[in-house]
Amino acid sequence: MEPRKSDESYTTSTANATPKSLPLYRDRPSLQVMAAFFALNLSIFLVALDTVLIPTALPTISQSFHIPDSLYAWTGSAYLLANAASIPFWGALSDVFGRKPVILFANGIFLFGSIICAVSVSASILIAGRAVQGLGGGGVVVLVYVCVSDLFSIRDRSFYIGIVGAMWAFASALGPVLGGIFADSVGWRWCFYINLPIISFSIVVLCFSLHLHNPRTPLLTGLASMDWLGTLTILTATILLLVGLQIGGTTSYTRPAVIIFLIFGSLTYMAFPFSQLWVEKRDGSPITPLRIFNDVSNLSALGVCACDALVFNSVAYFLPLYFQIVLGRSPTTTGVYMLAIAIPLATICFASGHFINKTGRFMDVLQVGLFLMTLGVGLLIALDTRLDLGKIIGTLIVIGLGFGPNFGAPLIALQTRVQKSDIATGTAAFGFVRMVSGTVGLVIGQVVFQALMKPHFQVFVDCGIEEGFARELTSGDAISQIATVARLPEAQRMVIREEFVGALRGTWILYTVIGAVGLLVSFGIKRTKLHQESMCLADIEMIRDDGSARSSS
Repeated sequence: MEPRKSDESYTTSTANATPKSLPLYRDRPSLQVMAAFFALNLSIFLVALDTVLIPTALPTISQSFHIPDSLYAWTGSAYLLANAASIPFWGALSDVFGRKPVILFANGIFLFGSIICAVSVSASILIAGRAVQGLGGGGVVVLVYVCVSDLFSIRDRSFYIGIVGAMWAFASALGPVLGGIFADSVGWRWCFYINLPIISFSIVVLCFSLHLHNPRTPLLTGLASMDWLGTLTILTATILLLVGLQIGGTTSYTRPAVIIFLIFGSLTYMAFPFSQLWVEKRDGSPITPLRIFNDVSNLSALGVCACDALVFNSVAYFLPLYFQIVLGRSPTTTGVYMLAIAIPLATICFASGHFINKTGRFMDVLQVGLFLMTLGVGLLIALDTRLDLGKIIGTLIVIGLGFGPNFGAPLIALQTRVQKSDIATGTAAFGFVRMVSGTVGLVIGQVVFQALMKPHFQVFVDCGIEEGFARELTSGDAISQIATVARLPEAQRMVIREEFVGALRGTWILYTVIGAVGLLVSFGIKRTKLHQESMCLADIEMIRDDGSARSSS
């Protein structure tokens, strides 16, 4: 399927309404557009921050509420579950009611969830607040990218999407450090209090500066036009799958309840395309149009997105485990080490976007990034129990350089091949694949890690480690036992470190293979050169509104 020339046709269709005084292309965005872009970055910064902030503070939070083991993992997972499950819904919602009302609504939900978490008095209320945060966060992630896509033309948006990616990377690096500082110094509730003034400021700025076409659809009419069958199907499938993975990760994947969740979740995913086909045949608006997937290049871009998310989320999870368990570093020191990934990542996000903007070539930076990512993760295999700072920092820099281009380039590759009317749903599909793949990849890594740790249970017991604690170390609860491991005698810590390094080496091999698969899949993306469009969607909508005003007068 050849890409639809929707941008050109859209521009032509509005040509008669174009005032002669309006330039066809703005070399520099207006101050109003940049204010909106700044507020969008603030919003996604906080959503990214909350994804990585809580795991560092979780041990302190669990002590404050005496969180039982059955709820411990859900404090973090509730956010990811609600985030992933809601992503496809938000893209379709913005097509019906407009970008601005929906992103303001998503920000408001995120703000409300933050307030619930900040004032929570029990673990149950905290988990509920995290779920509300995740629901709003899913909308923010999708709508930020959709709004950026509407504000800037396809070639320019690569630069601005690079900035958004750099903001996400900066938040990912800052999160663990802030989480450790808040938990150790000013109190864990500041993990949520910090959101309140910033997200409120973002909402106010967006109210006055974000001007995209608003269809002003009546509430009941808009709700009636939504694809509720597709929404319910994808929501059910995601919840069943992720809940099954979560319960299995904390107990056992052989439990009947876990197997039922995973089987029915997978079957519901398989039913989702049929639900979309059913809606299309009845001239409805499917939540994810199947035409997006009728193109090999689009499928390859989504495949690269999946592989990158699998590796990125898992490296962000297992590297702190290595630093704190194996090397005995504090959470704050671990966060400083992670800057060796985040700084080059943010720099390359920005630089790759600038390169694509100037040259129109996105495949070059994407494939170089995938190669460096695979190489960097492969270098992690050589890490051992010794603190070789030069080798560690060098490896992390290579990984950061590799991750950098992969935040924006695959999305650009997808957006070049979809209709303008499918930008929101296509971007939502991209975000959904990234979120679910990251969660699944993390679970796969934990399964491999546990499988490699279990044979060493007796080794831990033989060296004097209490049997119950040894079982926790070999069942995937290692990250919640960091403080306990640090208090063990040196001889026992050394045994744990040796076995941990061996198990982690298996996960690094797994993610190296996944990175290599992503590089191979990237060759399915159509290699094209982006051309400078005459107008972006924001310009077109402004022309349309201006033309309507002139004709009415």
